[in-house]
Amino acid sequence: MNKIGLILSTNLSAVIAIVFLTVITITGELYKVAGANGKMVSPIKDFLKALFGHHWVGKGVLAVVLFVILSGVLYLIFRKQNNSQSLAWTLSLLTYTLILGTVAIFGLSIYEFTNF
Repeated sequence: MNKIGLILSTNLSAVIAIVFLTVITITGELYKVAGANGKMVSPIKDFLKALFGHHWVGKGVLAVVLFVILSGVLYLIFRKQNNSQSLAWTLSLLTYTLILGTVAIFGLSIYEFTNF
Protein backbone atom coordinates (compact mmCIF):
# COMPACT_ATOMS: atom_id res chain seq x y z
CA MET A 1 0.00 0.00 0.00
CA ASN A 2 1.33 3.39 -1.00
CA LYS A 3 1.29 5.55 2.13
CA ILE A 4 1.55 8.84 0.24
CA GLY A 5 -1.41 7.91 -1.94
CA LEU A 6 -3.39 6.87 1.12
CA ILE A 7 -2.65 10.13 2.94
CA LEU A 8 -3.52 12.21 -0.13
CA SER A 9 -6.81 10.40 -0.63
CA THR A 10 -7.86 10.64 3.03
CA ASN A 11 -6.86 14.31 3.27
CA LEU A 12 -8.93 15.21 0.21
CA SER A 13 -11.82 13.03 1.39
CA ALA A 14 -11.77 14.82 4.74
CA VAL A 15 -11.85 18.20 2.96
CA ILE A 16 -14.92 17.15 0.98
CA ALA A 17 -16.60 15.71 4.10
CA ILE A 18 -15.99 18.96 5.99
CA VAL A 19 -17.46 21.02 3.14
CA PHE A 20 -20.45 18.65 2.99
CA LEU A 21 -21.09 18.92 6.75
CA THR A 22 -20.72 22.70 6.72
CA VAL A 23 -23.04 23.17 3.75
CA ILE A 24 -25.72 20.74 4.96
CA THR A 25 -25.65 22.26 8.46
CA ILE A 26 -25.98 25.85 7.25
CA THR A 27 -28.57 24.95 4.62
CA GLY A 28 -30.56 22.89 7.10
CA GLU A 29 -30.72 25.82 9.49
CA LEU A 30 -31.46 28.58 6.99
CA TYR A 31 -33.74 26.84 4.46
CA LYS A 32 -37.19 26.66 6.00
CA VAL A 33 -40.67 26.33 4.56
CA ALA A 34 -44.13 26.67 6.05
CA GLY A 35 -45.39 23.34 7.36
CA ALA A 36 -48.96 22.05 7.33
CA ASN A 37 -49.65 23.76 10.65
CA GLY A 38 -48.21 27.08 9.48
CA LYS A 39 -44.99 26.76 11.48
CA MET A 40 -41.65 27.05 9.71
CA VAL A 41 -39.91 23.68 9.30
CA SER A 42 -36.62 22.56 7.81
CA PRO A 43 -37.18 19.94 5.09
CA ILE A 44 -33.51 18.92 5.21
CA LYS A 45 -33.56 18.28 8.94
CA ASP A 46 -36.93 16.53 8.67
CA PHE A 47 -35.60 14.27 5.88
CA LEU A 48 -32.51 13.33 7.89
CA LYS A 49 -34.65 12.75 10.98
CA ALA A 50 -37.00 10.48 9.03
CA LEU A 51 -34.11 8.39 7.71
CA PHE A 52 -31.83 8.25 10.75
CA GLY A 53 -33.92 9.16 13.79
CA HIS A 54 -32.11 12.48 14.34
CA HIS A 55 -30.63 14.99 11.92
CA TRP A 56 -27.26 14.99 13.73
CA VAL A 57 -27.00 11.22 13.33
CA GLY A 58 -27.96 11.53 9.67
CA LYS A 59 -25.28 14.13 8.97
CA GLY A 60 -22.69 12.02 10.74
CA VAL A 61 -23.59 8.81 8.92
CA LEU A 62 -23.64 10.54 5.53
CA ALA A 63 -20.29 12.23 6.21
CA VAL A 64 -18.66 8.94 7.23
CA VAL A 65 -20.05 7.13 4.17
CA LEU A 66 -18.90 9.98 1.92
CA PHE A 67 -15.43 9.93 3.51
CA VAL A 68 -15.00 6.16 3.20
CA ILE A 69 -16.22 5.95 -0.40
CA LEU A 70 -14.18 8.95 -1.54
CA SER A 71 -11.08 7.68 0.27
CA GLY A 72 -11.32 4.43 -1.68
CA VAL A 73 -11.98 6.08 -5.03
CA LEU A 74 -9.29 8.72 -4.56
CA TYR A 75 -6.80 6.08 -3.40
CA LEU A 76 -7.29 4.32 -6.74
CA ILE A 77 -6.40 7.62 -8.43
CA PHE A 78 -3.43 8.52 -6.18
CA ARG A 79 -2.04 5.05 -5.42
CA LYS A 80 0.98 5.57 -7.66
CA GLN A 81 1.67 9.05 -6.32
CA ASN A 82 5.11 9.39 -4.71
CA ASN A 83 5.39 13.17 -4.57
CA SER A 84 5.65 14.06 -0.90
CA GLN A 85 5.23 17.77 -1.72
CA SER A 86 1.57 17.03 -2.43
CA LEU A 87 1.20 16.01 1.21
CA ALA A 88 1.96 19.51 2.44
CA TRP A 89 -0.52 20.99 -0.03
CA THR A 90 -3.38 18.65 0.92
CA LEU A 91 -2.66 19.04 4.63
CA SER A 92 -2.76 22.84 4.25
CA LEU A 93 -6.00 22.56 2.30
CA LEU A 94 -7.46 20.35 5.04
CA THR A 95 -6.38 22.81 7.74
CA TYR A 96 -7.83 25.85 5.95
CA THR A 97 -11.05 24.01 5.15
CA LEU A 98 -11.44 22.99 8.78
CA ILE A 99 -10.86 26.56 9.97
CA LEU A 100 -13.27 28.05 7.40
CA GLY A 101 -15.93 25.44 8.17
CA THR A 102 -15.62 26.15 11.89
CA VAL A 103 -15.85 29.91 11.34
CA ALA A 104 -18.88 29.46 9.05
CA ILE A 105 -20.78 27.34 11.57
CA PHE A 106 -19.78 29.68 14.40
CA GLY A 107 -21.03 32.59 12.28
CA LEU A 108 -24.29 30.73 11.74
CA SER A 109 -24.61 30.29 15.51
CA ILE A 110 -24.11 34.01 16.06
CA TYR A 111 -26.64 34.79 13.31
CA GLU A 112 -29.20 32.39 14.81
CA PHE A 113 -28.63 33.79 18.31
CA THR A 114 -29.05 37.42 17.25
CA ASN A 115 -32.02 36.82 14.89
CA PHE A 116 -34.29 34.60 16.94
